[in-house]
Amino acid sequence: MIKAVIIDDERHSVETLSLKLEKFCPEVAIAAQFTNSVEGLNYLRNNPPDLLFLDIEMPRLNGFELLEKLEEVPFDVVFTTAYDEFGIRAIKFSALDYLLKPVQGEELKKAVERHTRKSRQPLSSSQLEVLFSNIREEQRGRPGKIALATKETIEFVFPNDIVACSSDSNYTMVYLMDGRKKLISKTLKEFEDLLTEFSFFRIHHSHLANLNHVKEFVRADGGYLIMANKMTLPVSRSRREELLKQF
Repeated sequence: MIKAVIIDDERHSVETLSLKLEKFCPEVAIAAQFTNSVEGLNYLRNNPPDLLFLDIEMPRLNGFELLEKLEEVPFDVVFTTAYDEFGIRAIKFSALDYLLKPVQGEELKKAVERHTRKSRQPLSSSQLEVLFSNIREEQRGRPGKIALATKETIEFVFPNDIVACSSDSNYTMVYLMDGRKKLISKTLKEFEDLLTEFSFFRIHHSHLANLNHVKEFVRADGGYLIMANKMTLPVSRSRREELLKQF
């Protein structure tokens, strides 16, 4: 069984999540639930679960502050949050998991499955450090770092360190300014959602380009971009006109 704890200041959210876990995730046993974040923090210090469902916006201590007060986090975390709430970008950038309220049964089931696939590993200290750093950067209105997770490592880079992303089935090849490339188990659409606000543009169904690193647009051969690192990327006819409007 997966031992879980729920911390959310809204009683109805705790009750709803408990019921959905019982219905959709019978492998999860709820060890404790709290509507007071300070009480939840004190419990976690002495009773670490396998999995924590943690609300973000709470009085006294929000979810991020609660995690920062723990000397160690020897468990996995799924944040529960409203769609437009502060911190979602920082969570996404840090490659952490979250569920949107109201939590849907199928999405909850997928989150628990993702936790199981990770062999119930706790959060890495580097992920937590980058999460807290990204929160501070978001408060200042600046981009944080994005987690590029492979089977062997998690590397954290700024959006502008990425030149381009190319689809590789359900994976994405990420090309970095220093010439390296990394195969990441995210779809190109996921990277598009993460990076569009940072001058990235979907130039082709298989390619996402950082417009800050475009050196030249060549009209020949159907149209393609030459990037600052000298790689070339095809531009689809349907995207050409909209692309040129970006410059």
